[in-house]
Amino acid sequence: MTAVTSRRILIVDDEPQIRDFLQDLFETAGWDVQSADSGTAGIEKLEHGRYDVILTDLKMPGADGIEVLRTAKNLRLDAEVVLMTGYGTVDSAIEAMRAGAFHYLAKPFKAEEVLNLVDKAYAQRQLKRENLFLKAASRGEHQMQSIVGTGAAAQEITAAIRRLADIDAPVLLVGERGTGRAFFAKIIHYQSARSAGLFVPVYCAGTTEEALTSDLFGYAAGAYARAVLPRAGKIELADHGTVFLADIGEAGPGVQERLLRLVETKTLSPVGSDRNVEVDVRLVASSATDLEDATHKGKFLAALRDRLAAGTIAVPPLRERADDVPLLLHHFLYESNRDRKKPLRGFSEAAVSALAAYSWPGNTRELRELVRAISARKKQGTVVDAADLPPEILYGRKRRKAADAGPPEPPAPAIDAAIEDLEKPMVLQALALAEWDRERAAELLHIDAAALEELMRRHKIEP
Repeated sequence: MTAVTSRRILIVDDEPQIRDFLQDLFETAGWDVQSADSGTAGIEKLEHGRYDVILTDLKMPGADGIEVLRTAKNLRLDAEVVLMTGYGTVDSAIEAMRAGAFHYLAKPFKAEEVLNLVDKAYAQRQLKRENLFLKAASRGEHQMQSIVGTGAAAQEITAAIRRLADIDAPVLLVGERGTGRAFFAKIIHYQSARSAGLFVPVYCAGTTEEALTSDLFGYAAGAYARAVLPRAGKIELADHGTVFLADIGEAGPGVQERLLRLVETKTLSPVGSDRNVEVDVRLVASSATDLEDATHKGKFLAALRDRLAAGTIAVPPLRERADDVPLLLHHFLYESNRDRKKPLRGFSEAAVSALAAYSWPGNTRELRELVRAISARKKQGTVVDAADLPPEILYGRKRRKAADAGPPEPPAPAIDAAIEDLEKPMVLQALALAEWDRERAAELLHIDAAALEELMRRHKIEP
């Protein structure tokens, strides 16, 4: 079975047999495992990697487990640390806990014991991370509006979230990919009475039905060839919290049946088990596909669709939220500037106008990535101008206006001037890179061949 997880653990122990045993144990359980044969080697890995849990021996030659723990805290890593020792004295246990250890494990220990303790450490780490988001949200309702936006479409989303947040029933977020559906799912969770519980995202696309079933519902020992020990699924771990099912339309029929049973009975059965587990979770799902159409085609359960559709929130694409682009630009630039000594000063009026006019096929995700890319290459302390924008933004703006119904609005002179100044050198550069193959040059510029011919005629560009 292929484990669908990105949980990372660092094992630090100078005894090869214990280290190898733990590495096999956690790899079988689906963890991404790295190991170190000394405290010094473990500290070096901490300085160059990121981990969810650190499992370290206490007594080792050179740097010991307490030093590994203190290094993790000094580096401000958010990993939880579990210490192991064969010298289980009260004094060392107290010292470890005071230094910030999650827990203390005495050798010899059973495999199930260490797995359960590390699972709890991971859940604690996730809870701390989610609580940071909760604290930010609790600073006021303006926090949500500063990210969502203030336009008419954004106000509709905000109103729908407020209306559905405290109704403890499933919610379905429908809209194109990249529109921020996962963000809105988190907002719903933190505006609800379940905000103290875990928010657990699960991605239904890009995985097999067998792997998704195991990830969601867990499995019993012996359910699969490598399932030596039982494993709780993410739904069970999220008890009293929220499970976000991203792209639920991609889930297979077996998963849909199990989810319907969960909604109707508040129970689940791990794979390979006949026991029923009571769970109290709220389902928030997203879909980029039309579930009603999928139901008519026999690809989605009508009963599950009806359960989800009762609390539907439509998330509009960014092209329908042009008024929110300046606010989103400010927010994403703030994100990029946080760790810079001399941040970018902002966007010029011409740049903002051009960005607001673009159609954004990748929605807010595309806008965020663009801001990050510009921040990475732009000189610190400067202003982002239209000349700093990629050609697809400038040309995409023209294509969108041409496709709009009705006569296009006259563009701002400052933007037109910036575009005219940039067009000829960009076309020449694309043609040179494509060795004057016009079809390839058009692809590089993200325009069609006819648009390229028009630009060449206008700027009198000849081979």
